[in-house]
Amino acid sequence: MTWQQIVFGLIEFFISIVISLFLIFCSYRLFLALTPKIDEEKELRAGNASVGLILGSTILGEAIVVKQAIYPVMAVIQIFVLGKDRNVGNFLKMIVFSIGYVLLAGLLALACILFCFWLFSKMTPRINQYEEIKNNNIAVALFMAFFIVAVCFLVSSGVAGLVRALIPFPEIGSIPLS
Repeated sequence: MTWQQIVFGLIEFFISIVISLFLIFCSYRLFLALTPKIDEEKELRAGNASVGLILGSTILGEAIVVKQAIYPVMAVIQIFVLGKDRNVGNFLKMIVFSIGYVLLAGLLALACILFCFWLFSKMTPRINQYEEIKNNNIAVALFMAFFIVAVCFLVSSGVAGLVRALIPFPEIGSIPLS
């Protein structure tokens, strides 16, 4: 173990904390905006477990997708720190790339969750999901929560591939296979 590995580990830890707090806050606020007919905070205080399940699943879904951007952000930081061209311009470029990757993953996660809400309503046309959740229907909330998490798991590998494709990795050569 070298001091650089420890520093990278600490940087990754702190970046993960900042990203997670920001995205959890944004996901929660988005859900509040999407459901104006439900006062989530009032429902949570009243013990409405259905609202808690849906809120939790949106945050978990967001985390599952955005997690795929953490490694690329750390890769960009490592490329900068270990690279030869360390200057203010490259540092700013690295910061912009890092923020961009996280924002891209966050936006894709939010789009995925919005898609889940829409698709769930299309899959279950005879169920008013918002009314059932407001009435603390645990069965509907569990089904919808697992649906959101499952779709986010499946989408996360696509997000990982997209973010990795956008990273400006330096060329390291190739090894002939024949």
